[in-house]
Amino acid sequence: MSSVKNRNTDIELTLRKALWKAGLRYRLNAIITGKPDLVFIKNRLAVFVDGCYWHGCPEHGLIPKTNELFWLQKISRNVARDATVNDSLVAAGWYVLRFWQHEIKQDLRGCVHRVEQALIPAYGKDKMARRSRQEDPESLRKKLLDLIKNFESELKSNDLRGKVIALAPVHHILRDLGSSLIPKGEAATARDRIILYLAKYPRQVINGNELMVISGIGEWARRVRELRVEFGWSIATGVTAKEMLEEGELNLLELGIEKLSPDDYILLDEQQDRDAAFRWNKANAIRKKKSAVKDKILEFMLVNVGKPVTGEELRYVAGDKTEWARRVRELRTEEGWAVTTKNMGRPDLPIGVYLLEDTHQAPPHDRKIPDDVRRAVLVRDEYSCQHCMWNYTQWNKADPRHLELHHILHHAKGGENSKSNLITLCTVCHDKVHREEK
Repeated sequence: MSSVKNRNTDIELTLRKALWKAGLRYRLNAIITGKPDLVFIKNRLAVFVDGCYWHGCPEHGLIPKTNELFWLQKISRNVARDATVNDSLVAAGWYVLRFWQHEIKQDLRGCVHRVEQALIPAYGKDKMARRSRQEDPESLRKKLLDLIKNFESELKSNDLRGKVIALAPVHHILRDLGSSLIPKGEAATARDRIILYLAKYPRQVINGNELMVISGIGEWARRVRELRVEFGWSIATGVTAKEMLEEGELNLLELGIEKLSPDDYILLDEQQDRDAAFRWNKANAIRKKKSAVKDKILEFMLVNVGKPVTGEELRYVAGDKTEWARRVRELRTEEGWAVTTKNMGRPDLPIGVYLLEDTHQAPPHDRKIPDDVRRAVLVRDEYSCQHCMWNYTQWNKADPRHLELHHILHHAKGGENSKSNLITLCTVCHDKVHREEK
């Protein structure tokens, strides 16, 4: 491992040559936090080139099957360290750019453009990396009013470029004002501001425009993804929430929501899931397999049996296919897998979370029970076994049973999938009943 090259890699040299060709001059081996690969000292811009393997790329990072837990923990530590370095540099007044190995391979020109954009002058003639500045909101408001008032004269001229240049400071101060609505002492970085804002309004629809304002940066959507993938916050997008709604796994009325748009976000749970980075790395490996969507989802849930996973993770495993929620339902209603949600047997689970309770499949005749009937029976029986009265609050690792539905009149004898012909049993009692029937 010590022989792994961490400087002057081929991909790093590719970016350096492209930047040099574009006339951008940088320094190497600068002694600052995190040891960036490239540094623009005058502009206080730090550039990192992250290998997809070592830094846990959600799209291309693979975890070796040999000693899998060791590598999961190691790469997760790398991901956490990268985030800490980012925060430290930003707090010290630096602007940070990180490029994945695959980004440089696939869009070198775009990467160079991002560096150029970070070096565009913000105020006056001095070049510096532009980022939102948290200041007193009232003073920023006054600055904004002055700039808008002075722009009246620019509108009367025919100089298009002059108008654009005069508006640039307005754009910057608007960003500063948005990021200053939360005091720096409470949230110093864009990512901190976003999660603080979402946590202030949990289970409420937050439009992307709100996050853009409060973050004060253009790459706010990337920070939301980092919060979900790397930091374990259960943030559902409008797209995923809509797909869960269509399969009956999400009740908008419970959230007080009338409709969702693709640009909406919902923080489903205020508790941070610190194992999320492990799961996302495994999800990435499964996602790349050439198998059916249902098979990928089942494999991911079997890897995480007994552990909650989010709808966003299952959608990612499915390759962002819209059918993912339907496939999860089929695993439960057609193949007998004990996939539970808040509405399907585990009211203690957060909204938008799925749990495969164990690897035990229900008997074939008990599988094809419609979800609305299943839900009605569980509610009637108060989510408790009707023989021993076991319920989910008594679950423990030494006794990992779960609840299933049983036909009073056997299905083969004409028993219907109706509320009156079904009762709730735990897996222990259910197996005992079937043994006695034979």
